[in-house]
Order: sequence, then structure tokens, then C-alpha cells
Amino acid sequence: MSNHLFRQPRTALAAVALATCFTTGPASASAVDHHKTSPDFDKRASTVMDYLSGLTEDGKTLAGTQVNEYEVFLKCDSMDRLVQMTGAEPAVLGLELMFANEYPPFEDYFVDHAVTHSRQGGLVTVAWHQRNPLKVCMRGEFYTCSQTAMTAEELDRMLTPGTPEHDLWKADVDVAARTLKRLEDEGVLVFFRPYHEMNGGWFWWGQKDAYPQLWDALYEVLVEEHGLTNLVWVWSGNRATEDAPRYWPEKHKPDIIATDVYETDSDSASFYDGATNIKALAPDTLFALTEVGKAPSDKVLAETQPAWVLIWGGNYLNADWTDGSDSAKGCDGCNTMEETMAFFANERIVDLTEMPKSVRKALAGEEPEAPAERPYCPATLLESN
Repeated sequence: MSNHLFRQPRTALAAVALATCFTTGPASASAVDHHKTSPDFDKRASTVMDYLSGLTEDGKTLAGTQVNEYEVFLKCDSMDRLVQMTGAEPAVLGLELMFANEYPPFEDYFVDHAVTHSRQGGLVTVAWHQRNPLKVCMRGEFYTCSQTAMTAEELDRMLTPGTPEHDLWKADVDVAARTLKRLEDEGVLVFFRPYHEMNGGWFWWGQKDAYPQLWDALYEVLVEEHGLTNLVWVWSGNRATEDAPRYWPEKHKPDIIATDVYETDSDSASFYDGATNIKALAPDTLFALTEVGKAPSDKVLAETQPAWVLIWGGNYLNADWTDGSDSAKGCDGCNTMEETMAFFANERIVDLTEMPKSVRKALAGEEPEAPAERPYCPATLLESN
């Protein structure tokens, strides 16, 4: 997620969640029957990618929302609230890998969320705001720790095997691999989106000439060393991404290309320019809108043809949801409840139950389960805590 104005509510909610996460287990643990599903990920991924390609050609798209690292501990997360608002199950669930390193209870909650959505035949996409491994993170692992600066020289050393910097980075990646391996063992096909918004200057990996080498290094550790086979790689820039070629991987090309757009206008030029600039890198590759604040207009959907659109969670889904902090007020880039409902009611949006059963089976690795009953959620974010 980019460094735009709405930031403090995330920090406040995270603090509330972490205050309780060490005393309770996953609320859904007893409801999720963990067992291995079909390991034939290549075939399953091919089925899903073919479907998404045809879907975009027909002018339709999948959609969903993000459930962030602090939300997995809550009784009502953004997906629960979205379903309550629209009455339909979105096809796409976004999750965050951060916290797996330093907060042991998190991994179980994270896995439960991913497995539940996947077993229902939904698409699971995972972002990773990796902390700067070369700097002390006072909270162990936290969003702001992905924003501490790293020099080009430090990155070069980090990418050089045998250096202390490389060992620190590798230790974090190995933990990520462990968590992703749990999803592989559960049969979850993961649309993995690391090191995103690389053309922005807010993350330690941002605006670095060595970014392509960083992407390739991560791929090689996860795929070639750890042998993960359940990852569909998603490369996503920020807004128009005019300098996209600077960050294009050299060896390991992504399976899906994308951009993140946070604007106050649902018809912003950033949607169109981002699609144009990024599609130029790989014209035959699926394109997605992997993070948006304001829901894109029907014209944006028609002209950019995204495979999916993921609206950020929290009060991006409803500007009236607030945790009471001053920074949560006046979110011009957030949607009203009416705007969110209208977006998901658009005939271009295909929800979970409208997807072909063969595609849901490919995502689930077995016969897809019916969507589980969701909790009743209070009207505001503040009430749920």
C-alpha cells in the first residue's frame, strides 16, 4: 500500500489486534479442516489464467478487498463487512504476509483465512511489506519498518551472497517460505505480490536500479531453493508507472502485471496511464488493478480490462467507518458505502458464486465448498474492537 494520507488508522488497529493476539487462537481454527489437496498447481494455475484471459476479453473482471495483517485477529474483518454490505461473496481475497516472522500466532490466522477462501474456490492474493532487514524494527515487524531507508550500496551488499546483509535478508525470506509452504501443503494457489509499488519512494526497495536483481533473487530462493510450486507471481507498480522498464525483472518474468492506484477520482488518468505503460512491458500478460482506493469507473474497467480489482480494506470500503482518530476523517480517496455497493453491483463484476465451477475447483484443488456463514458486524470499525 502506498504512502498516501490514510495511514494512522492502520497503525491504531494493529496495536489493538496485537494486544490480544497472544491470548487467543484463530476463531476459525475449528471450522477449517486442514488437509492436503491436489498438488498439481501448474495445471490448476493454467485453468485459472485461461479463465481470467477470457473474462477480460468479455469485458468482465473479478473483485475483492484486502484483509490486512492486523485484521486477521478480528471477529469482523473487511471481507466480512463487504459481504454484509453487498450481500455477495467477492471472488478475491487479499492478505498480507507481514507478521509471520515475529508474531507466532499470526501465521495460523493467516493460513486459516487463505485456506477458507481457497477451499470455497476463491482467488487468494498475498502482498508482502517486508521489513527492512538491515535496520532495527522496534516492533519486530511492522508496516513502518518496510519504510525505513536503504541505500543503493546497502542493497548491493544485501544481494551479494556471503555478506552479513545477505544473511539478514535471507533469514526473513526463509520464514516467508515456511509460511508459503504451509499454504502449498494446504493446496492454496497463491497470487504472490512482493516488493510492490517499486517506482515509489516510500519502501526500502523503492526507486532502486537493482530492483530487478532483488525480484530475481527472491524468486530463486522461494522457487529454486525452497521448491515452492504454488506461486503465481504478480508484479505491480504505482499509479502511472512511467518508468516501468527500470524495474522489469531480468530473468524471472512475472505471470501477471499490475498497478496500484490511489486517487480521489474514480476515472483518474492514473488508471489508464498505468495500464498503458505497464502493458507495454508484456502485451500478452494479464493485467490487474491490485490495489485501489477509489473504486474505478465503468469506463476504466472497460478500457483497461483488469483481471481483478482489489479495493483496499477498512474505510476505503466505507468512508464513514472510523476508529475515531483525526487522520481517519475526511478520506477523499475512500468510497462511500453507496459507491462500494454500486461497484460490486456492476454487471462487469463476477462474484465468487458466479465463477464457473471448473475454475473454482481449480482454485480449491477439489470440489469447492459453499461459502461459510459470516459474522454480523457492527456499523463502525470502532465498535468491533
